[in-house]
Amino acid sequence: MALPVVRSTRRSFLRQSALASASAAALAAGFPRTSLAQALAAATTLPVDAAARWLRFTTFAPLDSEIVDVANRGYSSWLDSQMALPQSRSVADWIRLKGPPGFEDPNQSPHLDTRIQAIDWKCVYASDPLRQRVTYALSNLFVISELGTDRAVVAQAYASFWDLLNRNAFGNFRTLIEDVTYSLDMGFYLTYLNSRKADAATGRQPDENYARELMQLFTIGLWELKEDGSRKLDGNGNPIPTYTQADIVQLARAFTGLYPNGKTTTGQALKFGDERPSTFSADVWARRMAIDASQHSPEAVRALGGRVNIAAGTSGANAIRATLDALFQHPTCPPFVALNLIRRLTCSNPSPGYVSRVSRAFVNNGSGVRGDMKAVLRAIFLDPDLLTPGTPNFGMIVPRYAYTMGAVRRIGSFETSTTQRPVSLGAHKTLGSQRPFTAPTVFNFNKPDYATPELKALGLVGAELENYDEDGATTVFNGLGLLARNASLTPYLAQQLASTANDEGLVDELSRRLSGRLLPSPERESLLMSLERMGRGTDKQQRDVLAAMLWTILIHPQNIVLS
Repeated sequence: MALPVVRSTRRSFLRQSALASASAAALAAGFPRTSLAQALAAATTLPVDAAARWLRFTTFAPLDSEIVDVANRGYSSWLDSQMALPQSRSVADWIRLKGPPGFEDPNQSPHLDTRIQAIDWKCVYASDPLRQRVTYALSNLFVISELGTDRAVVAQAYASFWDLLNRNAFGNFRTLIEDVTYSLDMGFYLTYLNSRKADAATGRQPDENYARELMQLFTIGLWELKEDGSRKLDGNGNPIPTYTQADIVQLARAFTGLYPNGKTTTGQALKFGDERPSTFSADVWARRMAIDASQHSPEAVRALGGRVNIAAGTSGANAIRATLDALFQHPTCPPFVALNLIRRLTCSNPSPGYVSRVSRAFVNNGSGVRGDMKAVLRAIFLDPDLLTPGTPNFGMIVPRYAYTMGAVRRIGSFETSTTQRPVSLGAHKTLGSQRPFTAPTVFNFNKPDYATPELKALGLVGAELENYDEDGATTVFNGLGLLARNASLTPYLAQQLASTANDEGLVDELSRRLSGRLLPSPERESLLMSLERMGRGTDKQQRDVLAAMLWTILIHPQNIVLS
């Protein structure tokens, strides 16, 4: 059976998705009474359904072994064990080896697709799934993009930035923003690479892009915030800006003199002004940018109401350090980071209490340490709002890339069983999956305050819905069809698919494993009636039946919504 190409979709789907994102949690995950379910029914610390639901937030999609692990050891212990794992093989290494573990292909030439696939391999195969999910969230906050640049053809570009975020996912936020600042990828994207000191004779001024986005998008945002993420107001009831254009001009001086650190492909030392990626040796992308003292602004820097106070003649490294310290210590930094991480990981409309609890974890990890990402993530994933199904307005639309990688990870959607390469490269193009480092702007794929009319009337937002108009939803449906058609037909599934007598139980099992709940009765009954008319005698027919089951489940709004 060829899955139909969706040519239009009803606005009722969009309304249903939007309201589901803002509503109380529905049925929790679970398994039917198969042999696996009976094994999982043994005494555990947590109910299996609760473990499965929680893992949809902390991974791209849970494997059976992970569900069992969480059910046995509990949420907190599983988080601790994941955070204690060493960082898995880097994307740069996987580009070099050219294949997922056990299926490396040294004869493949490294190119753009290799880098895309290597990040996908990390998300599907890596032994540290929590780190990969958090890394993707960070990539949506610290945005760089290949669009409109000549770095798209360099496999190592962006791969090193993913590795940077991966390395810092469980570290300290202060270290993270410093590593991002010195990243060659970020220097290119926000154009402060080779930014020169001011020249009064020509009127040249330092590049302002990074100073602006470092504040607006990475650390403190546009408005001063209370601990709960709400805006502070002045005596006239107006929100208070965190910075001004004058602050941007001043801070831009701190980020002058930075240039690529390393050698060209012909062995020559790179210097200030070099900016042709095709001439850089591969290892340059993983190196921190260097600072040319002769090109660094010698002027004093005064900004943010005196929070930044850098004397004239301060070295570039010390000027950057002082600037980052001031932003890290800014009182708006904790709630800004807390709100944005929550929105990227668990909930589009977190309660004030949720944001406050995560903000406090940022300020103090319990041992007096500020910015401890482990403490912040523990606060996000162990908060009562998440752990209590039914919390009002709790939930989010699953980001498209997370959705794609989750489907590949859960159903084993491969190009061939021989290579075990996920079919996701084609799915990215068909699904419009918003894969890392392809955002159209520095603001990423969606406006954080976007809301459908229905959500706006409720005072809620749903950023991910910005791309779910009728064309966007159609794109998603067709892309998921590609994944469903390439799902792995395991011996167990082949056995179940041999007879229509097993359809009801198998549909329920797949639905619960993929979306954490059963298909609603009308859709379920309609699917079962369609399956009765499909042949089962050949491998191809069984694959068609499996694809029909999976596709119906994957495109359902309850699977696209985390709640």
